[in-house]
Amino acid sequence: MTGQLTLVDLLKSDLECYFHYHGAPGRTVRKRDLWRNFLIPRCAPVGLYRLAHAAHRGGWHRTSKLLVWLNFYLYSVEFSSRCVIGPWFFMPHAAGSVIGAASIGHHAVIYHQVTIGAKFIDIDHVARPRIGNHAFIASGAKIIGDIDLGDHCTVGANAVVTKSAGSNLTLVGIPAIAQPSEGPAATD
Repeated sequence: MTGQLTLVDLLKSDLECYFHYHGAPGRTVRKRDLWRNFLIPRCAPVGLYRLAHAAHRGGWHRTSKLLVWLNFYLYSVEFSSRCVIGPWFFMPHAAGSVIGAASIGHHAVIYHQVTIGAKFIDIDHVARPRIGNHAFIASGAKIIGDIDLGDHCTVGANAVVTKSAGSNLTLVGIPAIAQPSEGPAATD
């Protein structure tokens, strides 16, 4: 999902996404701007996740675990370092979230108190949700189990998603019911 993108490329894309949502769309991020990923509270949890994921992929499992716990203690957000998240990822408010998906596509926005993970204890990290590109996941949503969500899905606040859903859908309710998304679908 992250293809040939380097850690620096991913950090730059996340910062571009932050700037986009904070009134500076199209702002070019230079390497010297990367320190902002770790000082801006809305970027730091994602930056620490990126480091933890890179450490995990590099075989530095203890370092990866340390970064995961640092993220948990500092920002109250728990990422699985095994989760693969595409570029341009943004969490406007991360507190209280658990991100344990198998994968999340590019241009995802996830709000606070969201849980994405296994339905049962899954130490091998195989029965996890796979979320497509351009996902928008609102506050308090739960996405649980070995399921797939297509591209351009919106998961409403406090929705509980336990079944796969296609692209261009809005999922709302407990249990979540899929409805066609309103308006034109975003493009890659």
